[in-house]
Amino acid sequence: MYPTTTHDQPQASLARLLCLATLFASAHGAGAQQGWQLSDKLTLKADLTLKETYDDNVFILNTYPYPGSTPPAGYTISEPKLGSFVTSITPNLVLNYKPCEEFTATVSYAPEFTWYASAHSEDYVAQRGAINFSGKIDEVTYEWLNSAVWIDGSDLGPVTMRPGDCRAIGGIPLRDRRDAAIYRDSLKVTVPVGKWFFRPVITSYVHDFQTEQRANLAVNKNNFIYDNFVDRWEVGGGLDLGYEVFDKTKLVVGYRYGHQNQGTLLKEISPGHVSNVDSPYVNNYQRFLVGVEGSPAPWMKVAVLGGPDVRDWQRETPVGFDRDKVLWYLDALVSLLPTKEDTVTLKITNYDQPAFTSQSIYEDLKYDLVWRHKFSDKFTAGAGMTLYIGKWMEPVLRDDWIYTPSLMASYAFNPNLTAEASWSYDDALNKVKPVPGTATQYADGREFTRNLFSVALKYTF
Repeated sequence: MYPTTTHDQPQASLARLLCLATLFASAHGAGAQQGWQLSDKLTLKADLTLKETYDDNVFILNTYPYPGSTPPAGYTISEPKLGSFVTSITPNLVLNYKPCEEFTATVSYAPEFTWYASAHSEDYVAQRGAINFSGKIDEVTYEWLNSAVWIDGSDLGPVTMRPGDCRAIGGIPLRDRRDAAIYRDSLKVTVPVGKWFFRPVITSYVHDFQTEQRANLAVNKNNFIYDNFVDRWEVGGGLDLGYEVFDKTKLVVGYRYGHQNQGTLLKEISPGHVSNVDSPYVNNYQRFLVGVEGSPAPWMKVAVLGGPDVRDWQRETPVGFDRDKVLWYLDALVSLLPTKEDTVTLKITNYDQPAFTSQSIYEDLKYDLVWRHKFSDKFTAGAGMTLYIGKWMEPVLRDDWIYTPSLMASYAFNPNLTAEASWSYDDALNKVKPVPGTATQYADGREFTRNLFSVALKYTF
């Protein structure tokens, strides 16, 4: 019923880590210089990270399938509560070119190679790259950021036997191990005029899911669910206007106009007949923003921008969907320095976008609170708490909350070698009461818990 797995002994994973630690330690005292100055304009930096993790719920699935249930041929079922050691190796190269104050270019490449000792279906390689440009011409500054990720993993989505269901908020950890191509970019130019500034902004986002789509047929959907991933993309732009109300602090108002698009989904449109169906959630939006940014006190930095979204839905939406509902956007970052040794960061994001496992739209709301304390130049420890909420608009009945406390500690043996240990715990809860006779009768299957225990070594050349 389950995929064949091989269970490596924990000693094997620890041996790999100890071997690399010995290799890195031999470089101790090799010199504090990091990177290479190839010329007076060109710098190359490189580092290598080895990370060993124990994941006690690889498929983020708590619910066991009904005894005797079997999937159709060609499907692989996620195994509940499967634990595995996970090894990842990430080399990182950063090339910086700065011929003058007016122009800087930074190119980076960091492929991440990841292997699951007890679940080889989850092995993947994530190729991450970025090309960024920035500079200052007189008093005008500009920044153009471009990042791309190409994930080479399984080309099949996860499958869960009932009474399970698509995991909370779509099961992002599973999604990000599977074939996909992701691109993001942002361009902003800041033009100061006395105490005022003008800032035109353009952003884009493309998420091309390259996993195979398979229709969940009526004959099988009460026994298992296959997670289809639906492409989506967004482009938007606008203008911010700011005024310095007091030293180092500006009030900002802004406007954005943008377009969100969701791809087709393979569905059963009549018994035994499947077809690609267009999404009804394609929309244009107008976003009205107000905020504050700067440093109102020496121990505080803020960057807050938020406001209402007005949507224009481009196609007929399902019965029960409120086309006139005002949605909200928020991007807030507050950093506090209560002492020289402590840093506290609060980040809140809230926006609405098409879902990636269904034709629907949902509110993506995330709170991140992080504290770091520097005990010495070498030793740092900290804790964090994340609350991630996914709230779907009707007629979809989904409302997921994921609580994630975390701990970390890092030690710098020298300027080149750093070790870090961390722990996090996910507790995913479904906040919608199951409705018998509907898809929400399986809502409890969206819930899961997961511990991640990690140790990592990073060597900077």
